[in-house]
Amino acid sequence: MDKRTLSGCIAALVGLMLFTLIGFVFGAKLQHVQATPWGQLPLLDLIGIFVSMVAGGALAGRRFTWFAAGLVALMWFAIVFVLVSVQPEMTLAKVLRFNRLAIGSSLLLAWLGAFVGARLKERPSARRGTA
Repeated sequence: MDKRTLSGCIAALVGLMLFTLIGFVFGAKLQHVQATPWGQLPLLDLIGIFVSMVAGGALAGRRFTWFAAGLVALMWFAIVFVLVSVQPEMTLAKVLRFNRLAIGSSLLLAWLGAFVGARLKERPSARRGTA
């Protein structure tokens, strides 16, 4: 892992922590969860994931897309592990069934945000090369 990728990971993690802090400070006003037939979507968290990964992708470049998806997958692994181990009545199947839409959309938005950030990073250099 090179320094740019590491700085992108750090920027993405700091962004995720800032969005979490914003959610805690403003509480239920911003923590809107959209209920769907496939599960619930935490909208602020998804926006936070996308924006944080755009920042990480803008710093790290094209290789960051898979690191972004890996960071979010690691985060979801920790969340699912804690939910299953703390609440004995919650089985792994129940937790995954309840959170499947949030997990899938988080992974997709992390990859997409890192891709958009990498494209934003490449744009100015492409313009300078043609001028």
